[in-house]
Amino acid sequence: MDKVIDLNLDHKTYRKGSSSVTLLEHFSLTVAEGEKVAIVGESGVGKSTLLNILGLLDTRYEGSYTLLGRSARTLSDLESAAWRNQKIGFVLQESALIGSLSIADNIRLPLLYARTPRKGDSRRFDQVVDSLGIGSILSKKPLECSGGEKSRAVFARAVIMNPEVVLADEPTASLDSENRSRIIALLFALNRDSGSTIVTVTHDASLADQHDRIIKLQRKD
Repeated sequence: MDKVIDLNLDHKTYRKGSSSVTLLEHFSLTVAEGEKVAIVGESGVGKSTLLNILGLLDTRYEGSYTLLGRSARTLSDLESAAWRNQKIGFVLQESALIGSLSIADNIRLPLLYARTPRKGDSRRFDQVVDSLGIGSILSKKPLECSGGEKSRAVFARAVIMNPEVVLADEPTASLDSENRSRIIALLFALNRDSGSTIVTVTHDASLADQHDRIIKLQRKD
C-alpha cells in the first residue's frame, strides 16, 4: 500500500502564558492508504495538535510531513485550503456550523467551495443525510438543534466530499448509543467503500479497538 501520511516531528512548541510547552518530541507516524488508525492518550499530550498538523492547519513545527505524496512545506496557502476542502475531511469537536445557514446549507458548503459541480453530488448528499438520520433538521438553523444533531451535521459536512483522508477528533463524544452507532457505521463505510484513510482521536476504547492500529501518545518526563 502507498503511504498517505508520512510524518516525522522533532517537536512542536507553543507559548502558554509566559512559558513554552513542547509536545510530540521525536514523534513519527506513517499511515498507509485505506488504513484506520486510532490515536489515544490522556489530555494534554498533543492529540488535537497532531490532528491540526495532519490536517494542514498547523505548519509551525520542527520536522517533515508528506501527505498524499506531497511535502506539506511545498503547498501554497491556496493549495492547502483546497486540500482541506476536497481531500481531507475534518470531524472536530468544536467545528462550528454557520449560524445563519440552514443545516442543509452547512452540509453543502464543501460542495459550494469546490465550485465545479460533480456528477452524483445530490445523490451523495441524500445518502449521507439518510445514513445519519438528519433529514428532519435540514431546514433548521444550528441554534435550533440539539448537540447531538449538530454533531451529526458536522460529520455529514466532513464526509460529503468522500475525502481521501478523514481526521476525527472524538467523533462520538456527545452522541447517544444509537447515533454513536450511526457515526461509526458511516465512518467505516467510507473507509470500506471509498478507501478513505481514517485517523481518529478518541477516549472511546471500543471505538479505538475497531481500528487497524492504536497509537498511544504519552508525556515525556
